[in-house]
Amino acid sequence: MPDRSVNVATRGAAVPHQASDEHSADAADIGGGLSWLDLATTDAEHAADVQRSWMPTEYDQIDGGAFAGRFQQASFQDTLVAAEQQNRTVLKRLYFPPDYCSVSLVRSVSGRARCDLDAISQGTVGYLPSNNDYEVLLPPSEIVYVRLRQDQFLQAANTLGYDLPGDGGQPLMFDSIDPSHLSDMVETLMSIQHSPDPSQLAAVNHEYLGKVVLGRILSIFSNSSARSSGISLGSAYRITQAAQALIESSPEEPLTVMTLCQGLGVSRASLQRCFLQIHGVAPLAYLRMRRLNCARRALKAARGTSVTVTAIAMHWGFFHFARFAQNYFDQFGELPSTTLGRSGSAKSEAGRSRLQR
Repeated sequence: MPDRSVNVATRGAAVPHQASDEHSADAADIGGGLSWLDLATTDAEHAADVQRSWMPTEYDQIDGGAFAGRFQQASFQDTLVAAEQQNRTVLKRLYFPPDYCSVSLVRSVSGRARCDLDAISQGTVGYLPSNNDYEVLLPPSEIVYVRLRQDQFLQAANTLGYDLPGDGGQPLMFDSIDPSHLSDMVETLMSIQHSPDPSQLAAVNHEYLGKVVLGRILSIFSNSSARSSGISLGSAYRITQAAQALIESSPEEPLTVMTLCQGLGVSRASLQRCFLQIHGVAPLAYLRMRRLNCARRALKAARGTSVTVTAIAMHWGFFHFARFAQNYFDQFGELPSTTLGRSGSAKSEAGRSRLQR
């Protein structure tokens, strides 16, 4: 077993680069406390080194042939989002520290794979709690994972009303749940570094982003673990009215479903049923509609100033800019740059929007 005190820093850049023989340097801090790593790995040991900044790890290449892989990482505060690719079968020994857990998704895998005694395949979602050792056998594959503080993860699960077996202390593997939210979230976070206006990355609201990540991850477990209870129409109305009051109490800040659940003392499943009964839409869609309207008001107020569409989008929790432009157009029939009154930007965003269709 390796020394658990090992702490190897890593280096990042906007495009993949070859790992050096020394394996160590610093991740690129693009702005606003967000940092990215995009590394081409040429050896299993290089791939293991990348993760040793937070988790003691051993990688052994099992089959023959030259190793080629890629490791991408976005990190902020205590959250780390990673995507790892490899072209060889690797036996991985992972030694999770006391404070951190992870939720992972197998995007693709060629051959038989396992985590300890559990078979894993394409689409498997796994939850690995802290303070445990794991042995993972992975053939050529692509996986994504999110590292979280376990106490924050369990607190969020309780707030949203999700019952995790063993009170969150046992590993879980799921093959029959929809992992698209997790996959889309990883793609969105990785895309932030390609912002059309990188100088505006300081506008990212880290607290909001962290809650979005926790909420999206926990939502993939909802089909199997959400608590269920009947809610009368009168109760549903009172809960949605209280939610509306909570939303209006923070007119200048984006809110998440988790914030509403915490403030109202209800589970995510209960809040979902209330909004569907009263408003006909889920709370997530309702909050997105509100954020779009708030962004529109901010764009109108910013006419004639140096404020950019990117800065306003990030303030209101829109981190995928082409998707924001498309959602904004679908909601209001014009692009955000048109609302702001910058024709040059409007043409540029219109082009990007058409590419998304």
